[in-house]
Amino acid sequence: MNTPHTNPSGDEPVDALLARRYRDTTPEFEARWVALKRELRTAPPPARRWTWLGWGGALAIGGVAVAALALLVITPSVRESPTSPTVVEVSPRLAELFAMEAVLGRATVLLDAESRDALLHLPVPPQPRI
Repeated sequence: MNTPHTNPSGDEPVDALLARRYRDTTPEFEARWVALKRELRTAPPPARRWTWLGWGGALAIGGVAVAALALLVITPSVRESPTSPTVVEVSPRLAELFAMEAVLGRATVLLDAESRDALLHLPVPPQPRI
């Protein structure tokens, strides 16, 4: 609680300054300040921008997000298989290349370094001389 200040010298202008509620201001400013405070007290509160959202809206948005995530996880992704396009008429040389690819495709396990080393050390039977 504020205690009133007293000036021991009894100077009235100093007593008036010390008794004022607002220091270093003019009476006009104090009057405007009091009017502004009164206006702010009686003004209605500003409207909230997101009043439509509330808890229900936030839960709805969260539910939609969870459903979308579940849909992405559950549904199998469609992957394009690297298949060659179907051609109605193929040249004999191209058909031969496709046949070679099918046969050599089964030998991909030989590309492993361990398998390659084992193949290099296999004994080779001697070829008969003609």
